Amino acid sequence: MPFENYREWLAHAQSNNQKIAFVDRWQKRVNPKTFNTLIKQTSAQWIEYESDGLKISGVMVAPKNTGNKKLPVIIYNRGGNDKHNVSRITVVDRLLPLAAQGYIVLASNYRGSRFSEGEDEFGGKDVNDVLALIDIAKQLPAADSSKIALYGVSRGGMMTWQALRQLKASNDIKTAIVVAGPTDLHFVINRRAGMKALLYRMIPDIENNQETALNARSAVKWVDELNTKVPLLLIHGDADVRVDVSHTNMAAEALIKNQHPHKVVIYENGDHGLTFYQKEMKAEISSWLSQHM
Repeated sequence: MPFENYREWLAHAQSNNQKIAFVDRWQKRVNPKTFNTLIKQTSAQWIEYESDGLKISGVMVAPKNTGNKKLPVIIYNRGGNDKHNVSRITVVDRLLPLAAQGYIVLASNYRGSRFSEGEDEFGGKDVNDVLALIDIAKQLPAADSSKIALYGVSRGGMMTWQALRQLKASNDIKTAIVVAGPTDLHFVINRRAGMKALLYRMIPDIENNQETALNARSAVKWVDELNTKVPLLLIHGDADVRVDVSHTNMAAEALIKNQHPHKVVIYENGDHGLTFYQKEMKAEISSWLSQHM
């Protein structure tokens, strides 16, 4: 984030031939006072790393002036498919506030995105792009590798569940947070025709192995395989029209059966992005991280 204040960003956007709609959207989403405070307290940079021999882009943010203190790490897993990436709005709105609280935050754009090589498989080999960030976190001099959390939103929630499954035999992860994440892709394709078309475009050979492909991406099918030493925070809005709240409710039921420590927070009339519950959601996440990290 190569700006010292909000005005610098605005001047850059206007001089960089950005569309008015882009600048207007940013101004509606980012509070200038908050931006100026965060820029003083934190740093953010684009990164590139290797995963399965592919060049993957991402973001790293961290607090400034921490001396020799070792910092806990959050792996943030974004939502969306191959057309999406970790935007600057996401960096300012979600990641910098976490860094200001004393965390190093790493986020992947996943393979197949605008800035990364490879093909997005929507929860296939691209999960390795998340796991690779854990290895990177362990190598960062300022990171406390004994305190790593996963935090996934929407599709990123699915990625978080899958990463936890692959890490079931390790002690790398202290806790995980899933916000509005799908947990049963069979339910997804039966409910939304558009998502079925997307999954059939992105998931390799799904025509011949739909059951296996969807099960591999559906946490409710294998919650009992997860490490019960990793407590989970599940957040959702009960009016979510993109990922129905039943996904979180089904996951919670499975976690109860498996005696897996967790907390569920459901916001009444909350939409997919929890637009009108941002303050409450961020406070809930901050409290959870403080407790478990």
